[in-house]
Amino acid sequence: MNNDVTSGEFAIPFLQRLIQTDTCNPPGNEMKLAAELQAFLQEHGIAGELLEAGEGRGNLEAVFPGSGTRTLMFCGHLDTVGAWAPGAGVYPPNGAVLADGRMYGRGTSDMKSGLAAMLLAAVSLHLEGIKLGGDLLFLATAGEEVDSCGARLYAARPDRRKPDGLVIAEPTGSRVAVGHKGALWLRITLHGRSAHGSMPQLGLNAVEGMMEIIAFLRRHSLQWQGADPVLGSGSLSVNRIAGGIQTNVVPDRCEIDVDIRTVPPQSHAALFAELEAELAKLSGRAPGYRCEVRQLLDRSVVYTDPGEALIRTALDIAGTEEVCGVPYYTDGSVLHEDGTIPVLIYGPGEPSMAHQPDEWVDLEAYLASIRFYRELALWFLGRAAE
Repeated sequence: MNNDVTSGEFAIPFLQRLIQTDTCNPPGNEMKLAAELQAFLQEHGIAGELLEAGEGRGNLEAVFPGSGTRTLMFCGHLDTVGAWAPGAGVYPPNGAVLADGRMYGRGTSDMKSGLAAMLLAAVSLHLEGIKLGGDLLFLATAGEEVDSCGARLYAARPDRRKPDGLVIAEPTGSRVAVGHKGALWLRITLHGRSAHGSMPQLGLNAVEGMMEIIAFLRRHSLQWQGADPVLGSGSLSVNRIAGGIQTNVVPDRCEIDVDIRTVPPQSHAALFAELEAELAKLSGRAPGYRCEVRQLLDRSVVYTDPGEALIRTALDIAGTEEVCGVPYYTDGSVLHEDGTIPVLIYGPGEPSMAHQPDEWVDLEAYLASIRFYRELALWFLGRAAE
């Protein structure tokens, strides 16, 4: 058995096995990969617990016990977005092909490379007999790409541990990220009245009415747009529309999905209430229309002060004073307990590669991240007193 799990000879084939295990979500099927990682832990004398999150779905949890009361959590998700279509890329999505110093495959960047690196870092400390001055928790979650079902499952556990620091291995290009924007997804449905296409005056055209709502959203998007020096600017975009039955029928229903990204100090509850009130006024000016607003997703902003010990430690290891934010949301939104847990986002993947055809990770960056996570655990938790 190769005990140097941080070496390229071990770590690269290990990541290839993760990429070759299809966990595209939907449907996810994360339990298969969780069980494989549990077996890997058991081979090295470490207990791992599987928790079901639905049929074929599940988390893996493991504790690397130390001494003292401090706790650090390493967290990554098991699922990926769907595979790219044949012809959209050069490489097969689950091929884990090595070429030009990179590994290609779905999840290489987002975020099985970070997940693998965290696990190998923790296992390497165990194999070297290093006892940390606190517990190191490892959590691999299901469902982050859709509904964070795995993170929500963990957050609902009454016996869950509240760590002193949370590290999320999403792709940052090996930069120290202190947070991300919030995400509020809404579905707006406008109800009108159908009529024959030759007599449109007898109906209320929901598609035409929705065009006015979209124009209203565009006018007000700048008013609702916040800005943060680290996380950047908020945004609002209408990304899906559906309405109508056929060409000669005035549509009585139209719906749109709206993606709103927020930055501090914006409140999702306040924004939702304001939008709902404004849309009620708008539809009230056209009697007969009825407008509904439904929340599809609510992920809070995550932000950690760069002066926090977790971030300072990461900066010292990385040899930089520069922090950044990332545009996407993470499981940190579910796990940071209203901002009371410091969160570091750090991973070897490139953010621009996430969800792309021919997704890849740089192999040197991947191997370096294993060393980074090792050092982070050692510096943040310290070594147990002999």
